[in-house]
Amino acid sequence: MNTLCLRRDSQILRMPSQICDMNQASKSNLNFYIHQGLHGASHKIKRRIPASLIKRNRSLANDFRIGITTYIDRYEDYFKPLYLAIKDIFPDVHLTVAVNGFSSQDDQQQYLQRFENELCTSAPSNHHFYLHDHPHGLTKLWNEILSESPGIPTFILNDDLRIYPWLRRWAESLTWKNQLLTLINSTWSHFIISPEVIRNVGAFDPGFPGIGFEDMDYTARASLSGYAIDNILCPYIRHQNHQPQRTSFDDQSDRVWGKYTSANQAFFFGKWRQCSADEGVYIKQLGEYVCPVDSLPYIPLTLTDQNRTKTVYYPDRN
Repeated sequence: MNTLCLRRDSQILRMPSQICDMNQASKSNLNFYIHQGLHGASHKIKRRIPASLIKRNRSLANDFRIGITTYIDRYEDYFKPLYLAIKDIFPDVHLTVAVNGFSSQDDQQQYLQRFENELCTSAPSNHHFYLHDHPHGLTKLWNEILSESPGIPTFILNDDLRIYPWLRRWAESLTWKNQLLTLINSTWSHFIISPEVIRNVGAFDPGFPGIGFEDMDYTARASLSGYAIDNILCPYIRHQNHQPQRTSFDDQSDRVWGKYTSANQAFFFGKWRQCSADEGVYIKQLGEYVCPVDSLPYIPLTLTDQNRTKTVYYPDRN
């Protein structure tokens, strides 16, 4: 018999072999929780170490580039602290910032002037800025960033992130050339995309006029091209998940899901339709499978001239 027990006073007394198995399981669980606890404590300690105490072990200039998109209402509390932290932690890494436009031109011009005075004039030569007068879809801004990243991966960051100085050590330990299309902490708020993926899948679709659903579109396109989306954890980035009272697109499109634009939702479902599991790609945010409504054209990425000397560009004024 596999189970042998004795009854006494309506209780089951287990034999030593079973007790041993239970003790082993309990010990294994305890070891796991101790391991997790020690890791958590280690990360907490590392998050408190100031940048001045973290020596740069090697240059990361040829490993990856950083890109950030932002707009007027995240400047003071979110983007500016993030930018200064990146400038301090990654002085050797090329950074491209795409600043979106806004419906009120008076507000936008004051904002852009402040942005240029406070950040651009003191920026190093490996920082480039695209300053837009008018609102553009997020995909256009992402493509502007990617156009400056030939040959190495781009690390795209949301503008409402907080980063800790130990992120430098994390970046130095990562094999960047192996990251094809990788989410950080399971979210498109910060992700890595490689030149290989861009060549084979194409650029982000500039047909999306606002924000939202562009990540689902690229997820589906990447999957159809044979690329799975990876995920890695990084405890030295914290998404502050700012919920804006206004966006660059409020005068152009209603909001859906709280923060996305209805125009982007309509554009997405004009390209993709719900389908069965055996003929489509699963989209986690939607909880369903989708396939193309029609054949999907390849979207090329136009690379910028790498010999340019300017660091600040006003694309809407050309």
